[in-house]
Amino acid sequence: MSTQDYAAIVVAALDVSIAAYYCTKLIRREAHPRIATWLIFELGVLMSLAAYFTSHNHSIVKAALNVTDAIVVTTILASLLFVERRQGIRFTRNEQLCLLISGISLIAWAATKTPWVAVAGFQVVMSVAYIPTIENVWRWKPGRPPEPIWSWGINALAALISVGIDLTGQHHDYLAMLYPLRACTFCLIVVALLVRWERKNKAGAPMSAVR
Repeated sequence: MSTQDYAAIVVAALDVSIAAYYCTKLIRREAHPRIATWLIFELGVLMSLAAYFTSHNHSIVKAALNVTDAIVVTTILASLLFVERRQGIRFTRNEQLCLLISGISLIAWAATKTPWVAVAGFQVVMSVAYIPTIENVWRWKPGRPPEPIWSWGINALAALISVGIDLTGQHHDYLAMLYPLRACTFCLIVVALLVRWERKNKAGAPMSAVR
């Protein structure tokens, strides 16, 4: 196997470990993610995957993160729905807006059946998907953060490796690179906010200090 193949295997292994760790945190009630983020992720990864593989010159290796993400996101969403089934599902106004944007992008893709429309639209959707989580970890309060920092950190690492798979290849697939590059950027933002959360916990800062 080539170096790219080994790197793709590492990406897949990291992604699966993230799912196992995240689901464990969910079941133990040690994480309280926003379900809107994972609903939009589910829509985004499936449609991004479909769009990529209907385009020319696609590669299962270069799209390793996208492929494993489809499995991981579905697993996490199913676990989250199971855990939250008794409490019901509620969305904030911002989350409703994010879901609306996702729906419009889905309709645009379904109407045009054009790969580049799907890729561009769902990169926007996947970016929007992080907003509920970023909003959730921005609003600090004393106690355990609502998201496990290690899962987001490992996800950022997997995305970075996935970018490297294409950069080290003879032919750069910028379409495939766009997916992990976006994932790495937003995961690092979430990690930074979680580090901020932990620092405020240690400092004992009042809630009013972050508003």
